[in-house]
Amino acid sequence: MGKLDFSELIAIIGLIIAYIIAIILIVQIIRALFGGSWKIEEIILALVVFNLTITFGIGSYLISLNNKISDVNTKIQGHIQWHKGKDNSKK
Repeated sequence: MGKLDFSELIAIIGLIIAYIIAIILIVQIIRALFGGSWKIEEIILALVVFNLTITFGIGSYLISLNNKISDVNTKIQGHIQWHKGKDNSKK
């Protein structure tokens, strides 16, 4: 397992928070169906917060994925340049 960069760390933290919010929401929705502890407005607001948390988590994951893809692209480009006989070493 490699070193985590900042965007991967944010993605992991965002997903952990999203899972915690999801568990709370599921419990509160079940409780609301059987007599309720939260009002419907509070449940809807919690669903919006859950949606935003998931969105930021996925966004951070996509940023880290883009960084990995660009690293692979750089390696492939260097390899192709090597086959063409061009020196790609950094001096």
